[in-house]
Amino acid sequence: MVKRCLYFLIVLAMVACEPFDLKKKDFPVCAKPAAGIGYSIGRLDVTFFLDNPQGDIGVVGWDPGDNKGVGRVGTRVTYTYDKPGTYTITMTIANACDDKFITTRPITVSN
Repeated sequence: MVKRCLYFLIVLAMVACEPFDLKKKDFPVCAKPAAGIGYSIGRLDVTFFLDNPQGDIGVVGWDPGDNKGVGRVGTRVTYTYDKPGTYTITMTIANACDDKFITTRPITVSN
């Protein structure tokens, strides 16, 4: 039992005393992303795009709001709805610093 405790303390001391140097780390510097939802409608086909983008934009995700669970990724995407109606679009932007920006906008499509 004494040997186990001694071994544990030695290992703990070795791990705890490991040097840590922040100078070796490369932390990203990012401006928080933001944008509006732009869109163009052609009957049931809608193209979504970033309107007035600001900050550092890494990934843009789109939820077309039709509860199908089919999202899109990109700064400009096209989606085809199955039927006319009013849908709430959700756009999520993330950057390399894991800053997120989420906004929504209702649209109406018809055929």
